Amino acid sequence: MKLLTPIFIFIFSISILGQETNTEVLVNKLKHKVNQSDKGEKLKWMDSLSLFIRNKKEFNYDSIVRYTIEYAFELDSITIATRHTSHLIFYLSNRLGKPEEALNFFEDFINKDIHIKHEGILAELYINGADSHYFTGKLEKAIDLYKIAESHAIKSKDSMLLGSAKEYQADAYSDKGDFVKASLLLEEAEKIYRQINDTTRLILTRNSRANLYSQNGFFKEAEIERNDVIALTEKIKYYPALLSALYNASIDNRKTKNFKKQISNLKKALKYTRESTELIDLYEPRLLNSLLKAYSRMNDLSKAKMIHKEIQKNINRNTTGVFEGMYLEAIASFYYAQRDYPLALESGIKYLEKHKSSKHFENIYDAHNFLYTTYEAMGNNIKAYEHYKKFSKIKDSIETVQKTKALAYYQTLYETEKRDAKIKAQNSEITLLDTKNEIKTQWILFGGTGLFALFAILYLLRSRSFARKKQKLQTQFSRNLIKGQEEERVRLARELHDSVGQKLMLLNRKTKSLDDPVIESLAGNTLEELRTISRGLHPASIEKLGITAAIESLVNEMDVNTDIFFTHDIDNIDQEVTKETSIHLYRIIQEALNNMLKHAEAKAASVIIEKNATTIKAIVKDNGKGFEFLEKIRQSTSLGMKTLMERAKIIHSSLKIESAPNKGTILQLTIPKYS
Repeated sequence: MKLLTPIFIFIFSISILGQETNTEVLVNKLKHKVNQSDKGEKLKWMDSLSLFIRNKKEFNYDSIVRYTIEYAFELDSITIATRHTSHLIFYLSNRLGKPEEALNFFEDFINKDIHIKHEGILAELYINGADSHYFTGKLEKAIDLYKIAESHAIKSKDSMLLGSAKEYQADAYSDKGDFVKASLLLEEAEKIYRQINDTTRLILTRNSRANLYSQNGFFKEAEIERNDVIALTEKIKYYPALLSALYNASIDNRKTKNFKKQISNLKKALKYTRESTELIDLYEPRLLNSLLKAYSRMNDLSKAKMIHKEIQKNINRNTTGVFEGMYLEAIASFYYAQRDYPLALESGIKYLEKHKSSKHFENIYDAHNFLYTTYEAMGNNIKAYEHYKKFSKIKDSIETVQKTKALAYYQTLYETEKRDAKIKAQNSEITLLDTKNEIKTQWILFGGTGLFALFAILYLLRSRSFARKKQKLQTQFSRNLIKGQEEERVRLARELHDSVGQKLMLLNRKTKSLDDPVIESLAGNTLEELRTISRGLHPASIEKLGITAAIESLVNEMDVNTDIFFTHDIDNIDQEVTKETSIHLYRIIQEALNNMLKHAEAKAASVIIEKNATTIKAIVKDNGKGFEFLEKIRQSTSLGMKTLMERAKIIHSSLKIESAPNKGTILQLTIPKYS
């Protein structure tokens, strides 16, 4: 017998059970129908019951839906089993905050290799399965699954599911740092939602757009977008978008050091979370842990203790699974605020270990910063310095990545502008064609053709102008980025020398009077390591000794500290190049030598700088394993290679690289004099 559809069963069940309005009474009567029936009839009522109590923890949804899935498999009802499997995966991942469990459930189901005909149910299944991968940090796999969901949604002609697949893909690409792809997918999703008048999902895409702004450091733009989302969702009590917007706003508040606003948004989010029974298990733990950390770092111990008591009321839910890392960071800050440094240290170390294997570098950065501060408070300066070094290294990397992300996002804006111009042009063409009438068909046809030709010419000219403008802006942005990096390196080098360096010098002198060789050696090595870092950030020898001596010193240092045999023949060019050219020349040679050390496996290398009447040539040569240069350029995503090319352009120079497998590499930079 063909099974009735779930919606029909639900309506049918209500008609049989009368005009009951009490949910609990209706649930009990549905359970009674399940207990009084068998096989196909029983499955119908189980299907209705599972749909009716979907995502409602208070009605024991988890165990009931699992039994429904199991029973559907027994009766070989694959469609019902698949639909409820999809719902359960969503519930575990998006409502209970248990994405690992959801992921395992999804993979077990997929591994059964069941033939499923219903494309819409398949689309929903793969979206929810992708969500479980997304929430566990497996972004690449999540994107692959969202794409599969997209193909099933197209086949089922379900616009809502298609929009969701694109929207969630955009979130994953955004987290990966591919903002161009993320922005384009968001726009595609928004277009679909507008076509089907799905206002609530349009609000979710605005939330995603705010996150995109935030990840690029555009906090004001993110705030404007989120404020609109919050105002809209507060009115209609649309909790998924409202809670997400408030929580993400609190993260931006912390980054911009607006701590009062951070706590205000967290408290507001907690209030709305407790109004939503469906989302309380997903959001309450993260909000309580965030408030504990925020109050602790503001030294508001009385409020921190109140939040800590609330966390303890449901300790297993609030401190385990996906919330474990949040709790460890929060409790470490709580102990630190109470000056219980041993317990703070213990939790801080656990927090670092929790995130060491992840790709969330900001968490690792925060952990090292916390441990540095805690060890310093305990008077353990050696351990404090170890974590300070790691914290500083990650901080520099994050800042570099953020600048690179900003460049990528500018590309997104250009792509959007270009596409909007094309849409506007197409709309103009449609308007023109709509003005035709029967009386002047021929005239309008000829005139339209002429206007279209003129428009095409103007559009091509405009496109070329836009492309030139885009290229010019991107080039200028790249140059500003490199200039900003150099200025930041100079600042960091100066701060290390003037602050940390001076203190280490005093420490080094004092250790000599202690007559302890171990401490004296540690202090001396630390000071020398700091000087090496400072020289790497900004070679002061360029300003003190000139570019010629600075390059000679760089090569000699490589010769002493590596197994490669270096030779150099360097003409004095101190009077031939400007200060700006000097630093770019130094960085190009430094990058070339570093690449050689990392990849070339060379035994010998040489650096030659020769000048003639009109140019200066810098040549770096090695006898390493080489590579296919053209293939490398096509495939390379290396920021280092792109920076080399950009630095050469900045000083109006030509950069030529010759390489082949097992034939070494030659880099030749030709600089016009006085550039």
